[in-house]
Amino acid sequence: MIHLDDSLLNDILEQQQLGMSCYVHRQTGQLITVPDPDQFSELETQDWQADMHQVEMFPEQYWPVPNLSSRDQFRFMEAFVHQLPEGLFQRKLLVILSRPKPFRHFKDAIDRSGSYRLAWFAFRNEQTLLWLKRQLSLVE
Repeated sequence: MIHLDDSLLNDILEQQQLGMSCYVHRQTGQLITVPDPDQFSELETQDWQADMHQVEMFPEQYWPVPNLSSRDQFRFMEAFVHQLPEGLFQRKLLVILSRPKPFRHFKDAIDRSGSYRLAWFAFRNEQTLLWLKRQLSLVE
């Protein structure tokens, strides 16, 4: 089991939100982040060559931190909507989640929602942190 404190877990989440792939050294808990090759060109990854080489040379020493699936992200959005007070905004978000392109429309609605925007970010971060802890077998 890898033991990481909440500060490092938050660093992992922040790096993943920036499009980075994260690896944790199995013995030391050291975090290595490198650009996700699916999101960055080779030119943009040159600064991380040493870290990428380290992970590639000794893959058994590093645990690749999984990224949230779109299904998990959708579940977070559903859970957020269901914990909102009943009303117009909740109904609007429920409709958005049932239609095509729910991620884009949910983001647009949240961005225009005022106080719900901050509540969404806090909720999403909390849920993502719990998800990551489960992935690392840290939830008791």
